[in-house]
Amino acid sequence: MKNLLLTAVLLFVTAANIFPQKKLIAFSSDATTNDQQQIFVMNEDGDDVKQVSFLELDCYSPKFVPKTNKILFLATNRISDYLYMVDLDDTATFRFPTFIDGGLDPQFSADGTMLMYRSEKELSNAIYIMDMATGETFPISDGSLATHAEFSYDGQKIVYSSSAEQNFDLVVLNLTDTTDDAQKVIVATKDAEIYGTYSPDDKKIAYSSFDINYKGTLKMCDATGKNVKVISNSGSSYNPKWSPDGKYLAYVSDKAGKFQIYIVKSDGSSVRQLTSEAGNVIEYNWSPDGNKIVFDSQGEGTSSVWIIDVDKGTKQNLTGSKANNITPDIR
Repeated sequence: MKNLLLTAVLLFVTAANIFPQKKLIAFSSDATTNDQQQIFVMNEDGDDVKQVSFLELDCYSPKFVPKTNKILFLATNRISDYLYMVDLDDTATFRFPTFIDGGLDPQFSADGTMLMYRSEKELSNAIYIMDMATGETFPISDGSLATHAEFSYDGQKIVYSSSAEQNFDLVVLNLTDTTDDAQKVIVATKDAEIYGTYSPDDKKIAYSSFDINYKGTLKMCDATGKNVKVISNSGSSYNPKWSPDGKYLAYVSDKAGKFQIYIVKSDGSSVRQLTSEAGNVIEYNWSPDGNKIVFDSQGEGTSSVWIIDVDKGTKQNLTGSKANNITPDIR
C-alpha cells in the first residue's frame, strides 16, 4: 500500500514538473465579430485564446484580481467609463459581467480586498476605495482633481497626485491614521508629480515629474518624499513599475526616439533598454515572478502583445499583427 501511495505521489510530482502551470495573459483585442475591443485571455505562449467579454462597449485594460480567478476591466462608450468584472470559473459572466461602478484607472490592494479607482460620480475626478467583500465605497480625495493612485504593498497607505494646490503634487494618505495628519504632501515642485508607485518593501516611491512642455523626468525618493534622485531625464520618461521582487524598476522613455521600456536596478543604477520596437511601447506589466514583462507594441493601425525575458532579452509576439491587441496583464 505504501509503495502504491509513493508511486502515485511520484507520478503526480513528475506530471507537475512536465506540465507546469502556465502564466495567463489577459488583453484587449478588436479581433471580434463586431470590431469592438473586447477582453481575451491566452497562455504565455500565445495558445488557447479565449474571448471573455461580449459587451456592446469597447473594453480595455484588464486586470487580474489578486488571489481570485477574476478579471476587472474598463468598458467605455467614448463618453463615460465603467468598470466590469468577469469570473473565469463562471462562463455566464462572460456574457453578463458584474458591473462594479462608473470609473477608470483601477488598482487593487495586494491582497485583493480593496479596489481603488477614479470616478466623477459625485465629485470632480475623486478617488474612491471599494471594499470588495461588501461593495461599499468611499472617497479619499478632497474633491480637487486627483489621479494615478496606488496602494502601498502592505495596503496601509496610498500615494496619488492631487491638484489641490493648483499643480499636481505627490500625496500620501495613511489609511490607518484617523487624525488630521493622515494625508501629507510629500513632493511639491513647479512641475507636475504623477505616476507615483511604491517599491515592494514600501520604502521607496518612484514617480514622474512633468514640466510645462509635458516632458517627464523619472525620479525616486524615500517613502516620506526625502532624498529625491533623478533616474532618467533624457527624453520623456514615465509609467514606472517595480518588479515584484523589488530588483528592478521599469519605465517607458522616448530618449531613443520611440517610447520603449527601460529598466534600472532598484537603486537607480545600470540603466538598460529592454525593448527596441518599430512602434511605441507604452503599456506593460511584470509577471508575478519578475522574470518577464508583457507589453503592447503599437503599429500602423494594429498593435501586438509581446512577452520578453528580462534577463535574456528574448521575446515573442503572442498575437500577431492583424488586429489591435493592447493593454496586456499577466499572472
